[in-house]
Amino acid sequence: MNKVHFIVNPIAGKGAAAFDEASLFRYFGPDQYKLTVKTSNYSGHATILAKESVGEGAEIVVACGGDGTINEVASCLVHTKVLLGIIPMGSGNGLAESLEISRNIKRAVEIIKSGKTNRIDVAMVNGKPFFSNMGIGFDATVISNYNASQNRRFWAYLKAVLKSIKDYKYNEKIKVEMNGQSFKTRPFMFFISNSKVMGYDISLTRMASLQDGLLDVVIIDDLSKMQMLFLGLIILLRLDQHVKKIQYYKVKNLKLAFEDKQSEHLMQADGELHNLVDREIFVNVEERALHVLCP
Repeated sequence: MNKVHFIVNPIAGKGAAAFDEASLFRYFGPDQYKLTVKTSNYSGHATILAKESVGEGAEIVVACGGDGTINEVASCLVHTKVLLGIIPMGSGNGLAESLEISRNIKRAVEIIKSGKTNRIDVAMVNGKPFFSNMGIGFDATVISNYNASQNRRFWAYLKAVLKSIKDYKYNEKIKVEMNGQSFKTRPFMFFISNSKVMGYDISLTRMASLQDGLLDVVIIDDLSKMQMLFLGLIILLRLDQHVKKIQYYKVKNLKLAFEDKQSEHLMQADGELHNLVDREIFVNVEERALHVLCP
């Protein structure tokens, strides 16, 4: 009998998700599966629940939420034989989109029941996993404004982008070491991706792969406000590869060092905001370190 544990973020996406064992038995026969449903009630709670599930002998742990919930759950499964299942219930669902996992609950459940697995790369920033992307600069500012809106619809994300463009001031000087080179930059955005999609089918790294053992790095030089708006349009039209100010790299690891006097810096990882007190960031990839149920 397969032991399947579901960890549900009840406020993911529109906050309309409601999971319990009774509803899940419509999809999972009780003669084949032993189901456990747990609810995450605060930031970091999904990690605690996932660790408990691993200790309880779960063979599959299913993250029901967005990229933040998936990050908390999957972080506990790296370098284990426990399988990660995903039921996308968040707003962006970048990792699920990259893995081609449907937002339709029934279809997502069928993927879990199929038992088909893939091993994907796991990115690490200062020893902590992320699975889709991380960034400093503009995208971290957008996440900060998006979180403040308390709304999880696409229009809230768009408003956060426009507010970030209006208010944006970024003057952080960064020393970068990667691919045997060292240089300094004051970027509008420094973005590192392990997957194709950021969320809402928006992407700067459509050629990225979760299985190539490499991270895709995007550096965008400082921009005027008009250039920011133009860049947003270009990205939506999927023409960003033609913009000269966007630099692309593929790396196995890199080091960033902040050279300004700020005591803290904002970073987003898998859509969750972090205040960095460390002046150095080490990013690397651990190849095929996570087993995921996917098509």
